[in-house]
Amino acid sequence: MTFLSAAVLLATLNLTTPSQEFDRGRTAFLRGEYERAVTVIYPLLYPDLRLESESDVVQAHRMLGVSYLFENKQTEARDEFRKLLELAPDYRFDPLLDPPKVVEFFNGIVREQQAQLGDIDIRLKKREEELNRHVGQVLVRRTERHSYLINFVPFGAGQFQNQQRRKGWAFLGVEAALAATSLGAFMANVATYGWHPVRLCNGQPLAPMGGCPPSEMDHSQENGSRKLMDVQVVSGALFFGVAIAGMVDAIANFQAEVPLGDTYEPARATGAWHLVPSVSRQTAGAALITSF
Repeated sequence: MTFLSAAVLLATLNLTTPSQEFDRGRTAFLRGEYERAVTVIYPLLYPDLRLESESDVVQAHRMLGVSYLFENKQTEARDEFRKLLELAPDYRFDPLLDPPKVVEFFNGIVREQQAQLGDIDIRLKKREEELNRHVGQVLVRRTERHSYLINFVPFGAGQFQNQQRRKGWAFLGVEAALAATSLGAFMANVATYGWHPVRLCNGQPLAPMGGCPPSEMDHSQENGSRKLMDVQVVSGALFFGVAIAGMVDAIANFQAEVPLGDTYEPARATGAWHLVPSVSRQTAGAALITSF
């Protein structure tokens, strides 16, 4: 008998219509049973809309929002009130009849949406003014094309092309100093000791086939030339090392095209006829031309 009663009760519940469920939820809401109101009304809206009347849908979102608010679920209440405003943008709670907590919370959401709409209107007006200001003009995007070969030029050329001026000046200064040191050592060596340093024997130049006791052999010019050559080779090697590092850095930061900005230019007339001079070997006169 108990099983039969439960079956009859279940069948009765399954036969209730969305309108009846809506009335049950509204009754619970009016009694202040907000948790029960949410339990009954929520399935009428989610996941599928089961209410047929638009006014019932508006009221369902209204009751859900108020119920969530009194259940201290402000996020859910905010969502329901926003959906309420989507369906009825002019809907407002009555300050004389509705609780102040509800009126204040709902009016805050209205102000937020009005501010957002105001920002959108301002952006649209600025965009419209921008378009009107450039009527009869076309937007031209200017770019600067870079050469890949510049990356292999020393003295910071690749860095300057990549708009990295600090790096460019650094590579330029270091490489210039090393190159000047190496070249200066080479020129000083040649100017001081010549292409072939002279060995001295007892203060006199040693003849090509002459002999000289080791104790009287003077290697000072050879030693001096060798020191200058060491400076030349070391500074030259450092120069090439820094130059290669600059090339690698330039290649790593290379950009084939760099935007220079957008400008508006007058649009060219299309399909217009123009009278221009026409000169040939046989005749001279005027001609009409057009562009498409």
